[in-house]
Amino acid sequence: MPRALLSEEADKEEQEDRERLREVRDKLRALLDRRQLQYEEVRRLTDEQERLYDARQPGEREVERIHQEYRDLGHALADGRRYRDAARTKLDEAMSALREFRARSPRGEPLRPETIRRQIADLEHAQQTRTLTIAEENALIKQLRQLVKVADEADQHQRVHEERRKQLGALEAALTERRNELGQVNAELARLKVERDSRMQSIRGRLEGAGKLVADIREKARARGAALDRLRALSVQVDELGREADRLERNSRDRRAEARQAISEYHRSVRGPGGEKAGEQQVADRQLEELLKRGRVTLRG
Repeated sequence: MPRALLSEEADKEEQEDRERLREVRDKLRALLDRRQLQYEEVRRLTDEQERLYDARQPGEREVERIHQEYRDLGHALADGRRYRDAARTKLDEAMSALREFRARSPRGEPLRPETIRRQIADLEHAQQTRTLTIAEENALIKQLRQLVKVADEADQHQRVHEERRKQLGALEAALTERRNELGQVNAELARLKVERDSRMQSIRGRLEGAGKLVADIREKARARGAALDRLRALSVQVDELGREADRLERNSRDRRAEARQAISEYHRSVRGPGGEKAGEQQVADRQLEELLKRGRVTLRG
């Protein structure tokens, strides 16, 4: 019973395809290993990106909190500056009122009533202890009357002077109060400015740290993008080699299926005795001869 084998040409093609299939499978296994490693690299970079992003969130919230404090301090500084301007205006008004009061005040010290009354007492004592002529007595009385009048005027001036002294003290006290108020406002403004500057320094420091995190995230993103490109390139190669392996296996199956089909048709053609069968034998021989001419199969005993 003859058996079907591939022709030399088909056998050579089969051997070449098998050798190529082994090479393709070896490359495919190597590429699959490389692709798995690249996939793991992508996952690692993705995890690092997420970790950096999660680490950035608390810092951003803290920067937002400090920035809100910075803005609040800025509003407080603006309010303080307005209050300082009002305090300066009040200080200027107090200084102006004091200058005007001093400008209206009489120069020099007023006569003291006590001094005039001592002079009156001295004259009265002289009047009582000395012997005076009528002219001297009249002159003394006239002088006493003038001194009494001057003493009365001095008392009035003394009362006015005391009142003005009280007013001057009140104006000076108001001026001192305005100066102290302005000093307190300036001190508070200085404190607020120091605090606001401190917040700004803190924001800058935290932004520098956040900027480094952002730079690291971008660097990881670039590395992840490059890793994805390599992964896609490896996937393309894997797909190409997979299609080539499928094509080689499909070609091998087609060659063997064709050979089996040829021998099956040959067996059917030579089945059974008799003249009719002999005619069928001739047809089968012609078909086999045609297959042999094509070089697809070889009959061996």
